[in-house]
Amino acid sequence: MNGPAAAHVEGALFGRAGLADHAPVLVIGLGTMGLPIAQRLRAAGVPVWGMDSRPELHDALPGARVLTSGPLRDAVHASRAATVIICVSDEAALQRLWQAPGGLHEALVPGICVVDHTTTSVPAALQFAAEAAQAGAMWVDAPLSGATAGARAGTLSAMLGGEPEAVEHVRPLLSAYCATLTHLGPAGAGQAGKLTNQIAIAGINAGLLAATGFAALQGLDIARCFDAMAAGSAHSVQMAQHRAALTRAPADSTLFDWLRRDLALVLEHLPVDEAAATRGASQALHDRLHALNRMLLDGTAAPPLL
Repeated sequence: MNGPAAAHVEGALFGRAGLADHAPVLVIGLGTMGLPIAQRLRAAGVPVWGMDSRPELHDALPGARVLTSGPLRDAVHASRAATVIICVSDEAALQRLWQAPGGLHEALVPGICVVDHTTTSVPAALQFAAEAAQAGAMWVDAPLSGATAGARAGTLSAMLGGEPEAVEHVRPLLSAYCATLTHLGPAGAGQAGKLTNQIAIAGINAGLLAATGFAALQGLDIARCFDAMAAGSAHSVQMAQHRAALTRAPADSTLFDWLRRDLALVLEHLPVDEAAATRGASQALHDRLHALNRMLLDGTAAPPLL
């Protein structure tokens, strides 16, 4: 495999059973995740179309067509896609994609399957799945963990919510870029699983920020300190992913904005009308999540995390 498409695709999947004859796939959003996902699907022999509003991405997929203008409805029809894979930045972007004139809500036809890799709220996933079902289409919420490097290497973990037949329908496709596919339940369950994942990594990243601040106060060489930690029990995927930014001066104050946005979604999901016996536990979780958000913003926390 030669040329630009090969440059960022590791472990090409030529010959993967069932994919060489797969119906066309439309990938919407060719950003840091969508582009390597589309490249891996191309490498597996899948007929791929791309769609992105940025004109400079017109030639992002050599050998495939990338649309940079026009209604999404027309892109779905022109590509004759059986599956639409969405990789946009957040829930607001997904809502715009859905509601725009000629948007996704007008493109759904019986039998088409939409796979949404965006991290959204659970209610949003339920809304999209219900409206897709009314059109006779399938919807799978499939948020991802593993970042751009995982997309390029095909080692992503996908948390899936949707009907079993829909999940099985897209499993071969997703296996081209995911090493782990976990069906957590009906629509919305994938998003609930992703938010659970974000709570876990928020704790790790808040700890890394606090450790960086403490090392600086002690006058330590932060890069060498990270070398020592990475060789011991503090090593983690998050450390490997963010250590370059954490040890750079001046520190990037926006480094974890994406994670703080996800924690805000988590807070929206905490129940507000539960019995008093349960409310205490919910309040404790609420306080810990706010503390994590504070630590990810400026390295401080109140009330205590633990």
